[in-house]
Amino acid sequence: MKISEVGMLFDKIIEFYPAFTGNPSKLQSWNEALKDISFQLAQNNLKAYAADPDNKYPPHPGALAKRPVTTESDRYHSGLKQSGQRILEENKQLSKDAVGPSAEQRRKVRDLLEKRNGTTS
Repeated sequence: MKISEVGMLFDKIIEFYPAFTGNPSKLQSWNEALKDISFQLAQNNLKAYAADPDNKYPPHPGALAKRPVTTESDRYHSGLKQSGQRILEENKQLSKDAVGPSAEQRRKVRDLLEKRNGTTS
C-alpha cells in the first residue's frame, strides 16, 4: 500500500472515530505495517471493523491487515456457485443454438399419435 493510501485510510478512520489522530510519524509506521496489504482489503476491513458495535475505539494496523479466512464450507459454496453459473451459461448457449423439430419429425409424431389413438379407441 502506498503512503498516500494510508493517508486516505486515516481520513476514513477519522470519519468513523473523530478522536483518532494522525501525524507524519504515525503515517510512516502504519505504512510500514501495511506495505504488503492492498488498499482495497484494508478499506473493506475498516468498513467491517467500524460496523461492529463492539469496536468503540479506532483500529490498529493489524485489524486492517486481516486477510479473509476461507473455510472448507466457503470453498464448497464457492465451488457450487461457480458450477451453477457454468451450467446456466451452458444452458443459455444451448437455448441459443436449439432448433425446433423439422416438418418430417412433426409428421412422424402426428402419425404415431394417430396410430396410438386409433388403436386405443
